[in-house]
Amino acid sequence: MKKNKNIIFSIMIALGAISFSAFIASAQTVTPANVGYPIAALGNCKDQADCKAFCAKGENMPSCVTFAEQKGMLSGEDLRISKIVAEKVSKKETPGGCQTKAECESFCQGKVENINKCISFGEELGVIPKADLAEAKKISEALSKGAKMPGSCKSKTECESFCSVGSHIDECLNFAEASGILPADQLAEARKVAPFLKNGETPGKCTTKDSCDSYCKDDTHFEECLGFAEKAGFISSEDATMAKKVGGKGPGGCKGKEECMTYCNQDANATECANFAKDKGLLTKEQEADINTGVDRMRAGLDQIPAEAKTEVIACLENSIGKEKFDRIMAKLDLPTQAIGGKIEACFGKVEEIMKAKMMPAGGIPTGASGGTGSAPTKEELMKNIPDSVPPEMRANIEKQIESQIPLGAPTGAPTGGPVPAPTAGTSGMPTVDCSRFNSMLSAQYCSAVPESVRDICIKCKS
Repeated sequence: MKKNKNIIFSIMIALGAISFSAFIASAQTVTPANVGYPIAALGNCKDQADCKAFCAKGENMPSCVTFAEQKGMLSGEDLRISKIVAEKVSKKETPGGCQTKAECESFCQGKVENINKCISFGEELGVIPKADLAEAKKISEALSKGAKMPGSCKSKTECESFCSVGSHIDECLNFAEASGILPADQLAEARKVAPFLKNGETPGKCTTKDSCDSYCKDDTHFEECLGFAEKAGFISSEDATMAKKVGGKGPGGCKGKEECMTYCNQDANATECANFAKDKGLLTKEQEADINTGVDRMRAGLDQIPAEAKTEVIACLENSIGKEKFDRIMAKLDLPTQAIGGKIEACFGKVEEIMKAKMMPAGGIPTGASGGTGSAPTKEELMKNIPDSVPPEMRANIEKQIESQIPLGAPTGAPTGGPVPAPTAGTSGMPTVDCSRFNSMLSAQYCSAVPESVRDICIKCKS
């Protein structure tokens, strides 16, 4: 069940949750308790507290970071960031010139006018994740345009506390919409939940996504959470009815439509899913009949295919599905998934294309045409090449394709040099013809076979 995303999401990214302050703190506390005192490199500090006080001063931070590196107290990314922070602090190039964690937090937290400087500094250090940085910039832009933080909260804790109160949900959502930090679909879902939050009618009176998720993961709350999902408009009554039938779990323990579809679209799970659907009464009579008779119908379909195409269709099925899988399906040991069903349909859909290719090879002269040298093939001659086993509907489609490829001006059955109906004269006195009708028929071989009276036009169209 989908629920309202935690309204706090990233409000506080731009208001002091910038992690560079933690690196300032680390740069100030790099001295371990087990080193020998006093430490000459750190101003001869005599104990840990004295060394911490030394490193708290901006001008001393570079020395402290160098000492920490030499002693193996800082490494990797922490060392890289600490070096940058130490240099920035010593040069007073931090936001507002802050020198300590407390000063930086004071400058950044809750100060709308300082947010851009703080975000820019965090971005420069590379300590803010890209997604968080993008949201922080959206918040900054919204505030600069006059938007107000929910309840004027100034810290993550304050904002979470304010927005966890049901009566505040509208104010929090309005800010989320103004800043654009919630995608439209999530905002719409949050609006659906808002009335229930305000009235304390969410499952277990949960107030955040995490708390609702935790509550509804408990199977003992299934009915309550399902009822809420239907009431809030997250699922249809039909889906709710189906969920009740399966008890909230599908084959393989999947939960939710997407998760179960992913599971059942795997070849190894297709039979399990079909049996699960039958056992739980999730199928209509038609759907159950399709499952029970699907292989029989496929066999019947193969039997109806002309022998000239059957071999190629079976090869297509074995190549696209896999021979072993195809054999198991035909033996009713496995059921096809939706993806396999699409491949089966595609292979059967090639029958007309295969038959046409066998009767109409490149060049337009059909195999076995009887016109003889110097004679254009007729539609009747082409149709004679169609086996009697071809179904009537397929025969009609092939006939239409043949008609569309017989060149205009080439009379059926007329031998070269024989009488030809007078062509319509164009403005130049030459016969006019629709060259688009010639298509792939215009090979040199075909043009040489048509009557002389239209041969020039044929060659012209070809060129």
